[in-house]
Amino acid sequence: MIAVSAIRRFYPSINEHRAVEKEIYRLLSKMLDEPYIRAEGEVLSAANYIRKNFFSILFLNIYRALDIPYARRVMYGIINHSIRGIITGTDNILDDEYKELLPLRFPEGATRFKSVMHILLFDRFLFRVLDEAVKDELISIVGKYEVQQRIFSAMVPIGEEEASEEKGISVILPPREILSSVHMHKGGNLLRLAFVAPRLLEKELAGELELVDRGIYALGMALQVIDDLTDFYDDILRRRHNYLVSSITFEGKPSEKMKLRLLLDGSPAQPASIEKEYAASVARVMERAIGEALAGFNCLYEAGYRITPVQAMGLIRYLFKLRGVKNLLALLPEHCNATLSAT
Repeated sequence: MIAVSAIRRFYPSINEHRAVEKEIYRLLSKMLDEPYIRAEGEVLSAANYIRKNFFSILFLNIYRALDIPYARRVMYGIINHSIRGIITGTDNILDDEYKELLPLRFPEGATRFKSVMHILLFDRFLFRVLDEAVKDELISIVGKYEVQQRIFSAMVPIGEEEASEEKGISVILPPREILSSVHMHKGGNLLRLAFVAPRLLEKELAGELELVDRGIYALGMALQVIDDLTDFYDDILRRRHNYLVSSITFEGKPSEKMKLRLLLDGSPAQPASIEKEYAASVARVMERAIGEALAGFNCLYEAGYRITPVQAMGLIRYLFKLRGVKNLLALLPEHCNATLSAT
């Protein structure tokens, strides 16, 4: 459960994100005929709503801390939600899964078609919100086209990295190279998309947003490393880059390397928990992820997002829980666990 203090911090931005979703539904009703739209689902509790929309709410919370006006915060929120929808729809197709961000009334099993509709609709939302922002004098016509182009230009290298893994990889890269050529795109640069438009439009906040950009990049890198713990066995099966696989290969104990080699060679053995099979490497990877996340929160603090190291560690604990690997926290070195226990 996320701490009450964190809910209190995020509460204004929870309401703003609900306003963003309301605008998304308004745009949806303008673009899609009513028979194809389901009624909205139940209203989630604050804790569950944060769980579902953590980073979207965090971005709004940062905009608020920097005193960006409400109307532009909501505009950025809609832009972010549209980017999230495009990426989610694409991931659904590439990973053969279905995460839903729009209440579409199409056959339940038509997940690929609904994912295509997500991409088409959210792309239209992205253009429409900027058109409306011009009418509301939140942005100039020139600014509108610059935002559209910069967001697209920033998304292409992220997609290129995804494309490089689509047919599977044949070489395990060293940990440093994983970070510099893989995770920088699908981790760090992915989260930075939320600040492409603000960095272009909020000229008077250039210094603060530079720090935020660095901080968010570090958080994205940490998050991707955490995701690699969750996806360890799945990434091996799909032959995708994975930081833990790389760390074991190049830095792991001989016993860990032997177990991994059997897996990579197609051993039929039932996968065991990574904290049992690769405890030393998991602890090492977690410590690096936490160090990266703390560096990111420190940049945010310097930019004016006043979150203390103890509060930051509390949010890091929450991220591990959010990604389904809270049980791994017990593997951390004593000095890390002492700080986490205090949150």
